[in-house]
Amino acid sequence: MTVSAGFYKKMQDWIINEHTGNVAYRPFQSNGNPYRAKIFLVGSNPEPIPQIELEDIKMFADSLVDIQLFEILSGQLTREQKGWLNFSVWMKEQLNQEVAFTYVNCYQAEELQQLKQLKKDKDPLYVKGTEIFEEVLNEFLPDVIILNGTSALKMFRENFERVLIDTNSSKETLQQIEEGGIFATLPLREGKNVKVLACRNMMYFGKEGASFGHLKKIISEIYGNYFV
Repeated sequence: MTVSAGFYKKMQDWIINEHTGNVAYRPFQSNGNPYRAKIFLVGSNPEPIPQIELEDIKMFADSLVDIQLFEILSGQLTREQKGWLNFSVWMKEQLNQEVAFTYVNCYQAEELQQLKQLKKDKDPLYVKGTEIFEEVLNEFLPDVIILNGTSALKMFRENFERVLIDTNSSKETLQQIEEGGIFATLPLREGKNVKVLACRNMMYFGKEGASFGHLKKIISEIYGNYFV
C-alpha cells in the first residue's frame, strides 16, 4: 500500500523536521489503511531508524502503512513491533478490528533519557512530538487507545491527566490498570471520547498473547458493548 498525494502532504508535516528537512518523527504505523483502525496501541516514543535521505521521504511515508516495506527500510522489526503485529492478527481474527500504533511523543529519540532531557529543556522537537500525537488521534478518531508499557503510561499521565474524564487510577500500578480495564476517557474533537486502557509492553505479547488474557477479555467486552 502507498499513501495518496493528499495524505502524503499531511504526513510531511508529521514526519519532517522543518528546520533540517530530515525525517525526525514517526507519527503512526499501520499495516494498511490507518483510517480503518479503531484501536491504537500507544508506545512512549519511536526508536530512530537509519538516516532517511530527502528523496526517500515518500518511501518512509509509504512504509508507515506497509509493515513489510518498513522492515526493509529499518533492517528488522523490534520485539515491540512484532508483538503489535501478533496482537493485530488476534484482533482481526477474533473481533474483525484493525489496529494501528502511535506514540505519546512521536519524536524519534535515540533513547528515552534523551527525550526526558528535551522535555526538561522544552525543546521544540519534544513539543512538536507531543502535538503530532494529539493530531494523529484527532485525525483518525479511534474508539480505544491502549497505552503500551510503564513509560507510555507515565508520559501519558503527565501530558494529559488534566483533560482526562472519569479517571480514578492515578495511584494504581500498570498491572492494576491492565486488569481493571478502562481507566479514563480522553476527549477529542467533534465530541469524540476515547476509552483509555493500558497494558504491559507488547514485546511480551509473543505469538498468541497467552499472558495477556485480561486485556483480550476487556477488549472483547468493549467490542460487544460499544462497537458496531
